[in-house]
Amino acid sequence: MERKESQSIGDVLRIAFQENCMQDRLDEMKAINLWPAVIGMENAAACRRPTVYDGVMTVGVPNASLRHELSMNRSAIRNALNSMIGKNSISEIRFIS
Repeated sequence: MERKESQSIGDVLRIAFQENCMQDRLDEMKAINLWPAVIGMENAAACRRPTVYDGVMTVGVPNASLRHELSMNRSAIRNALNSMIGKNSISEIRFIS
């Protein structure tokens, strides 16, 4: 690999992740980290940490009323996450007890 000009570490890592098909996993991790910002810190504290696999986010919500409220706003939450990530990384959100 011949270098023509210097690059920032961030640029090198971004290229490496894209070339090794790891960008999707990074976007899924961004969605997990953005979860509290989207639903609020208080609601996020009442949930278990989300997991994401193949674009499907699964969130444990022990409180039935909160689970129902989040379920009713599922598409808005998904749209907000995808908007903050900058692409459609989350295709579905599942709420479990």
